[in-house]
Amino acid sequence: MEAISLFVQPKPLLSETIERIVADGTLKARALVLSPGDYLFREGDDMRETFYLTRGLVRLYSGTPDGYTKTVFFHKAGTLIGFQGFRPEVDRKPSILNAKATTKVEAFAIDAERFGSYLKTHGDVCYAMAQYLFEMMSLQTREAVNASVYPVLQRFSALLLTLAREFNSAQAPAIIPFSNEELAEMLGVHVNSITNSVVALRNADCAERQRGALVITDFKKLKSIAENLIVEN
Repeated sequence: MEAISLFVQPKPLLSETIERIVADGTLKARALVLSPGDYLFREGDDMRETFYLTRGLVRLYSGTPDGYTKTVFFHKAGTLIGFQGFRPEVDRKPSILNAKATTKVEAFAIDAERFGSYLKTHGDVCYAMAQYLFEMMSLQTREAVNASVYPVLQRFSALLLTLAREFNSAQAPAIIPFSNEELAEMLGVHVNSITNSVVALRNADCAERQRGALVITDFKKLKSIAENLIVEN
């Protein structure tokens, strides 16, 4: 089983088409700029737009009444986020998740109904959209299986390797710029589980905390702990 990648990957045909038809006015969109910490949308918001990111990183996550959160995805430039507008209900299309800017974000807000009409008449783009949504669904299915089968230390090690790859940090020392709390939210576990895992990785001489960031010091040792949760690309 492959480790989850929390980062949604762009679909080139989809990205190129959206940028082109927004630029030439075929699809009307309004430009948005978010500062770190701003919400793109919140759980319960009535969503009538789909968002296309042109810059930055957005965290999509769920929350619980007792204050815990679980990161579902990170969306980066070239990806789409927010599909409640495709729901069949007419009166209300509520979001079930929160979307918050992790960095400065630039995006286009696209009317979901008009976007849906465009997809209906452009089969190749519609198929690319179906592939994009399927890949997101398969990532979540993979993580659900991993969470029920593999121990936290193994999943955590695989997550660190995935994050290093996403940030183009393939050589040690590789800095992972997230706190224990943020890493716990990515895996959906208590922060104490991450703290214990960091201690275990430090004792194994493959990772350590330095000035608030986690640093991978030995990729080979870390991969041996992740075991079969990592599939080389």
